[in-house]
Amino acid sequence: MIMRFSSVVFAGALLARTAFSFQSGSSAHSISRMTALRSTAATEEAVAAPKSFVGSKLNDLDIAKEALAKFYDDIEGVKIEPTTGGVNNIVQYITLPSGERELLRIYNNGCDSMRVQWEHDILKQLNTFDLSFGVPKFLESKEGTTMVRLSNGADACMCELIPGGLPKLTAVEDIGRASGELNTALTKVDIQTSRCNVAPYWKMWDVHHAVTRESFEEEMNGPHFDEVRETADRMLKETLDIVDRCEGKYQSLPIQLIHGDLHYDNVLVDEGKVTALLDFEFAAFDWRAMELAICLSKYAGEEPDAMPYFVDFITGFAKTGKLTKEEAEAVPDLINLRILSNIVYFVGRHQAQEDNISSITTRIQNYEKRVNWVNENSDAIVKCIVDEMGL
Repeated sequence: MIMRFSSVVFAGALLARTAFSFQSGSSAHSISRMTALRSTAATEEAVAAPKSFVGSKLNDLDIAKEALAKFYDDIEGVKIEPTTGGVNNIVQYITLPSGERELLRIYNNGCDSMRVQWEHDILKQLNTFDLSFGVPKFLESKEGTTMVRLSNGADACMCELIPGGLPKLTAVEDIGRASGELNTALTKVDIQTSRCNVAPYWKMWDVHHAVTRESFEEEMNGPHFDEVRETADRMLKETLDIVDRCEGKYQSLPIQLIHGDLHYDNVLVDEGKVTALLDFEFAAFDWRAMELAICLSKYAGEEPDAMPYFVDFITGFAKTGKLTKEEAEAVPDLINLRILSNIVYFVGRHQAQEDNISSITTRIQNYEKRVNWVNENSDAIVKCIVDEMGL
């Protein structure tokens, strides 16, 4: 559970402008003016952060070079470019001298190697399944492992580049179909529940290791949120209410392994068809219906009307996934549980010095808009699921 914001784009396009190129016999690199003008405040924050802090932007080329050297004997002439998006981990496009392109991922998860290994083991099994889409396939290091530990304590991996681009608000029905297919396939993954160190969404105060109910309330009532005070107060109340409701009302819902962060920023499409589902870092044993709720949460509040996206997605999901009527009736609350968990997660990251508080203060009004939309349209959402699944 833990905020499942997109932390990687496994795409073949959408390159940002900054580019680094490793040169023979030195660590010389070219840096665009955009990067050179990075704010002093951001630089000071990175320097002051604890050793476990990695960030989502590449500020240390030596770490990237160290990671690449664990996979390749010679990194001379290797070019590295940032992907777009991502708020958790560092993910970079790698172009080898041969022209072959792959991805480097450096995790910023508090040096949680157990979670990294968990993700890799799930994906190893999924790569043996007959799926209509691809999932990340990690490459072996020179040591024969798919993850390596760096000198700063972070883990890193390399994976194959999967063709496709981000869909945003396109291919909604096919994304729904692929998501239902994955939800069904994950029931066949053979992995011990005791290995999972990602809490289910309804355990809100386990969303991040640094946050508690008390520290969350204190932060939300504190000066960091004064510029969005009314929104912060309403979202604090919504969060506490949804936690109390979920801890009692839905405990009988079916539980299974879910992706845990499945939304359109973790999907690749090509010509309207899904080519890949990505970013399994937050896979967990949770309510089965939570997967659909997470998927739908990204569309909530879209202008001018989000309901057509909900209908298309649910139509696709119903072709390959299944829910009970009880689960369908829970989905609106589960959508808001997902949205509100993002607020708790970002507060936790701030408290652990893994991120700046602006990561949530700049997003909280958008989250409120989405929560309000779900509340206003809850009956229509449930009816759509019931009708499409024949419940």
